[in-house]
Amino acid sequence: MTQLITESPKFAVPSGSDEGEARRQRLARFLRARREQLRPQDVGLPSSSRRRTPGLRREEVAVLANVGVTWYTWLEQGRDIGVSSDVIDAIGQALRLEEGDLEHLYELAGKQQPVRRSAAAEVRALMSRTLAGFTNSPAYAVDRYWNVIATNELAEYVFGISVGSNCLEAFFTKPDVAAHYPHRELAGRMMAAQFHRQAAMYAGDPIFGMLAEKIAAVSPEFKEYWDNYVVGVEPHVDLVFDHNQLGRLTFESVVLNPVGGNDLRVFLYLPKIGSGTAEALARAV
Repeated sequence: MTQLITESPKFAVPSGSDEGEARRQRLARFLRARREQLRPQDVGLPSSSRRRTPGLRREEVAVLANVGVTWYTWLEQGRDIGVSSDVIDAIGQALRLEEGDLEHLYELAGKQQPVRRSAAAEVRALMSRTLAGFTNSPAYAVDRYWNVIATNELAEYVFGISVGSNCLEAFFTKPDVAAHYPHRELAGRMMAAQFHRQAAMYAGDPIFGMLAEKIAAVSPEFKEYWDNYVVGVEPHVDLVFDHNQLGRLTFESVVLNPVGGNDLRVFLYLPKIGSGTAEALARAV
């Protein structure tokens, strides 16, 4: 069962609180504006023609942020209630706020935006030794920008990736790479959605925007996904990959975050049982 985050109202309002009241009212207007700009389909919710108000409902934002509906309603009403940085971060993610918008949300809430640090060099170095231990499944690790920082031999052979390459850029700018994916459109949408959420997690990091602009200048497909904020939660599907020598391969994917490296992700691809993938990989080992 998920834990519902609630905050307690402050019933004792200090004197001389005109500045605080103005801040709360600006926060309320900002939240309403951003909520009304989102469509249900933007956040993976079903759309309906029966909606009387634009954008998302308050209760929908509350559910997405895992906070109490009453508490969120108070926040949009400009009431003087307690709010933590964790809750602000959750609301920012629910409203799909990025960079400047998320920073502004923290300012209005009177909170310091947390600094998300890159993984230490020793953690990154450990990835190479760790992935070398996976001999029957392709595995590789990427940083927050999808740059490959480590890979095992099987991932190099199957996916053709190498340390220093960028998975997102290769998929959208190199037709020969994307051609290996029979479900190319779905794969592209999923990758763009994941990158959008990564960018929101590290609001204030300009490299995300720079990389997005670089890819969008070459790929109209990515530009459409990026500009239209394709960020809905993607379905869990198997990865299907057509290899030139091994034929069609089907994997179940596992994504891990190493301890001490929150901005690193390890992708482990397990052969789908009954697909013949394990047997094909055995011929390549």
